[in-house]
Amino acid sequence: ADRAGLERPGDRTPSAVVVGDAGSWEAAGAGLRHAAEAATAAHGLGDRPWWDARRLDIDLLLWRLRDQPDLASFVERSVGPLLAHDRTARPALLPTLEAYLAHAGRKAEAARELHLNRQTLYNRLARIGELLGTDLDDPQSVLALSLALRARRHTG
Repeated sequence: ADRAGLERPGDRTPSAVVVGDAGSWEAAGAGLRHAAEAATAAHGLGDRPWWDARRLDIDLLLWRLRDQPDLASFVERSVGPLLAHDRTARPALLPTLEAYLAHAGRKAEAARELHLNRQTLYNRLARIGELLGTDLDDPQSVLALSLALRARRHTG
């Protein structure tokens, strides 16, 4: 496996991005370049000791587009009302949406992670749907929200 170190300010131990078996010397160079670029893209993704570069392709694409105004506009259109809500009101709803999406819409698992009873989670999800004007049971809406939250990590 190829590895590219990724150091963040304040970290005691650098993270690593791991790429699968290169297979040949010719492929090793491309694998190392991919790992290095994925390591740069992984900066804003949280504190983990390592990342599998093969699972970072969407984040790598969003990182490459990070300076494009269209990406920032997409994030603002998709989750801007929720971010505005969270700046002024409690409870903050962004963690609820993130947990819901991280668990692929499985409400019981999201509620467990957030230490909420299910009815409270349902109420928060309904409020999120109202704020964003979207249906959280619609696969296209969920995809757009997932991409917007991932893009947000790279756009500031």
